[in-house]
Order: sequence, then C-alpha cells, then structure tokens
Amino acid sequence: MRLNFKRIEGAKPQDKPYKLSDGGGLYLEVAKSGRKTWRANFGFAAGEKQRTVTYGTWPELSLVQAREAHQLAKMEHRARRTAAAQGGPAAPVQRPTFRQVTEDWLRIKLPSLSNPKHKIQVQNTLERFAYPVIGDLPVDQITREQCIAVVKAAQEGGRVETAHRVAGRINAVMDFAIDCGHIQSHGAAGLIRVLAPRKVKKPMSSIAPEETGALLQAIATYDEPVTRLGLEMLALTFVRTGELRGMRWDELREEGAIWVIPAERMKLRVPHVVPLSRQAQQVLKQLQDINGDAEWVFASPVLRGHPFSENTLLFALYRLGYKHRMTGHGFRALASTVLNEQSGFPHDVIERQLAHKETDAVRAAYNRAQYLDQRRDLMQWWADWLGQH
Repeated sequence: MRLNFKRIEGAKPQDKPYKLSDGGGLYLEVAKSGRKTWRANFGFAAGEKQRTVTYGTWPELSLVQAREAHQLAKMEHRARRTAAAQGGPAAPVQRPTFRQVTEDWLRIKLPSLSNPKHKIQVQNTLERFAYPVIGDLPVDQITREQCIAVVKAAQEGGRVETAHRVAGRINAVMDFAIDCGHIQSHGAAGLIRVLAPRKVKKPMSSIAPEETGALLQAIATYDEPVTRLGLEMLALTFVRTGELRGMRWDELREEGAIWVIPAERMKLRVPHVVPLSRQAQQVLKQLQDINGDAEWVFASPVLRGHPFSENTLLFALYRLGYKHRMTGHGFRALASTVLNEQSGFPHDVIERQLAHKETDAVRAAYNRAQYLDQRRDLMQWWADWLGQH
C-alpha cells in the first residue's frame, strides 16, 4: 500500500528505526528520535554495491516531492546500468548539465517556498550568475575554480548578500545532484570562504527591560480596542507580527490554553505551539466579544474579511511615542533577554518557545511538542513578570 499523509503523520517512533515503503524502492525511514527521512536503495547488479540515496526529511520534503526526486534518481540509475551492460568498453554516461539539474531541483524546491518574491529570487539568481559560466557544463565536469568565479562575479559592485545566496544555492543544486546519483562529490561546498563577510544586520529596536512598565501603561491607553489587545497579545506571546495578525479562532486548542500556529505562517515552515498564559486567555476573551463571529481573531475593523494590516501594530507603537525605540519584533528581543537572564529556564526551552529550533512537525501535535510542560510554565512566568512591571 502506497503512503499517504495520514500514514506518514501517524508514524510514531519505536525502539528501533523502521521503514515505511511507498513502492518502487522509495521508503520513509522513521528514526528513534521521530525524524522521518526519505530514502531509496540502488544496486544489486552483478559487481555493484548497494547505494543508499537520501532525498530529504518530511515534512520539509513532501510525499509528492520525494516521489519526483526518486523518479529522477531512478532514471539516472537506469542510464548507468544500461551503459555498464553494453559489450566492450562502456561509453561514459552523459551527466546532465548544471542547468538541467537546477530545473529538476527547482521543481521540488519552489513549491515549498510560500513567498512568491522568494521563488523569483531563487530562480533569477542562478539564471543571472551561475548559468553563463556553468549552466551548460555537465555536473561532473564543474570545477571548484569555476564555482569560485561565479560567486566572486556575483559579489562585484558590493553585492555581498547576493553572492552569499548564490553560493548557497549552487551548493544546494550540487548536493541535489549527489542525491540523484549524478555525481559522488562536488567542489561547491564552503564557497562563502572566498567572499567578503556578510554585513551584520542592525538589530530591531527594543526597549530595555526596565522600561517595560512604562510601555505597558502606554499600551493600556490606546483607544482602538483590537489594536490595543493585539499589542498586549504580542507582548504576552512574543511571536512574530505576521504570525499574530493571521491568528484564527480554529487554531486554538485545549479550550483556548494552546495556540498552534500552522506551518505556512512560520519562518521555519513547521507548526509552532504557543501555550497561552492566564493573562493571554483573558485577552482572547475580550477579543471574542469583539471578533467572535469573524474568522480572524484580529479582524480588521475597516476591511471586512481580513485581519488588520501588516503595519497596524508598528504604527500604534509610533503613535504611543516609541518610534525608533520599539517594534513588534522588539517584544521577541525583550522576552529573550529577560527569560535568559532572569527566569532560570533552560536555554533550549526558551529557544523552542522563540521558534528558533522548533521541532514539532505534524498538525495539531501540541501534546507531543518538545518541552511543552516547561514551556507552559515559562509562558506563565513571563506573563506574571510583565504584570509586575
């Protein structure tokens, strides 16, 4: 029986790793840690050793994408077997060009990117910088010197960030060529070593912990209730602004004690679990009275059928006198500082709650979220700390 989303999602870790077959040689290996990896084994011809190909992990690589990657690998494997079976000296297998491998990689990579602008950037940077130099070369003939030439050219004119992105994408394409069996190794790893270092981004504005009380008092005076409650919820949950403004009532679990943010709104593209403190639940009760009939928790009071705008909370902070002093992202910096310096909670627990290393990979899996009990305590500690300032 071929795999489907339900079987993959429901596969739980056991004492030993095990495999779920999708047919045709493709299988999902479930590790003891719960990590789920797409793999296939090739070989078994006379004198040929078995070779295991790894395509990626689920859910980052979906079932459809894994099947596409496996089909490409099988085509390459058959071509290699056919060439080896020819009488006399076998003609060398013609490897696909960098451009061809990139097109295959993009068919799998691009659907996983939710931002249309990012999709265009990924494709355009390779077309602009890599294709003129290595686009038509077979992947097994591309030298490290040629890759270096590409990224150095991309860096000209001060395009340091662009050059770093090009280096990463060339490396990803060549890694994909390995996974598909086209090559055994490549020289594109570590290309950033030949580039100027990236500029350190200026941190988002954030108040010092001792200024928290004054900010919260200012927020309490804001006259538009949905915006005021949005700022309060942002302070209590320290999620990203885009994650908050898209909040829906059906994302709440355990009678409002848990909020599960779906993968498509998360930076790491995996669901994120937010335990809600007593104070956060009180904010939601107030919002229920205002927007309980709407789809969105923070439904726009102006544009029906939409959440409030992207800059609503930022502009509210401006009106409260915090321009250049505090941003929506600043609540994350504030929480990180206070929790790491004052709370006593382990660093890993704090990092999970900040969604820096979130590992929850299935829908509504809040009951299996890593450190969930500690994170409940952490979020209540944070809400109480805010209440004391």
